[in-house]
Amino acid sequence: MADGDVDVVHEVVYRRLLPILVALGVVANLLCLAVLSRPTLRAARVNSYLLVLAASDLLVCAFHIPVITTVTGCVFSGYSEAFYFAHFGWTTVGVLQTFGTYTIVWLSLDRFMAVWFYDLYPRIQQRPHVIRNRLVPTGIACFAFHLVYMINAEAHCSSWDLGDKEDLNCDRGQWIGTSGYQLHYSQSWHTVFRVFFSLFIRWIPSALLLAFNAGLVIGVARGRVTVPSASHHHGHAERNLVTTTIAITVSFMLLTLPIVIYITGFAYTMKDRCTGRHPEEVLRAVGNCLQLLEHVIHIFFLAGLNRGFRRELKFFLRLEKSPRVGEEEKGEAEAAGVETGQYLQPRGANSTHLDRSVTPNMSTRNSTLHDT
Repeated sequence: MADGDVDVVHEVVYRRLLPILVALGVVANLLCLAVLSRPTLRAARVNSYLLVLAASDLLVCAFHIPVITTVTGCVFSGYSEAFYFAHFGWTTVGVLQTFGTYTIVWLSLDRFMAVWFYDLYPRIQQRPHVIRNRLVPTGIACFAFHLVYMINAEAHCSSWDLGDKEDLNCDRGQWIGTSGYQLHYSQSWHTVFRVFFSLFIRWIPSALLLAFNAGLVIGVARGRVTVPSASHHHGHAERNLVTTTIAITVSFMLLTLPIVIYITGFAYTMKDRCTGRHPEEVLRAVGNCLQLLEHVIHIFFLAGLNRGFRRELKFFLRLEKSPRVGEEEKGEAEAAGVETGQYLQPRGANSTHLDRSVTPNMSTRNSTLHDT
């Protein structure tokens, strides 16, 4: 198919809107990685989740480039491009998106435990390599579930279907890449696998996010994360971190809803999907844009709700002068107790305050259990 044969929706969305979102996402997530990697924030345990999430978001944006160049599988320059798109185009994006979703799940679980199970939370954090032991198996599982679709795909020339096997360069036809999501779609094994795939990719993490974040909202409403007058900054930081987690989750739920609707009810094969005017393809295009936007906007939540991130971002962009050595140590000590707070200890029947007695000093901060 020639570039000019695609319809207006595909042209506008995949040739104009998506490139803008990809460019914004690359810049935003590179900034996130640069700021979260600074010593003041890198020492914070919880920032490991945010760092991994930013890296995942960056890769999602980068791997959308083949989606743009092929107009989501409508235009191929040759067999190699059709082969890549069929086997790895959307599947690679899917692996990274799923991994990012489960990273948000782990982040939400940590904040839920800190708010509601403040005695158990520090004991869990004492376990060696707790974050690595969560994320590595998660990444392997995300890849394994998509591996079937990576293998079960094919690229071929349309003229071969008409019996013209001698058209090796596809001069008399057009290249077609059929991904594993669509190939053998009506077969029984594919139907069964789709059920388990959907559970792992969408419904289980969505249910967990709803449960954990509902608990966080209730915890904030009941005053379980309060701000003691003697430790205002510490309590404010934990509350801000909880708010950031809720904001990231809400944006995920809202911005992925259209593509979930499309995948659940309208993801069937259409022969003229690239040239015909189909409402299903409009929904798909809108869903893809909003889903990509979800990987772009996390920096706004961090900059708007996290004082430590906003401070380090200003230093990185040279908007403010970085403090001298002595002041920087003071700032790092403050960040160690401010940005995600210490683990929570109960004071009274209905509220949870931050225990100031467990604030780490500079010599032991990296070995303490507290998030920052």
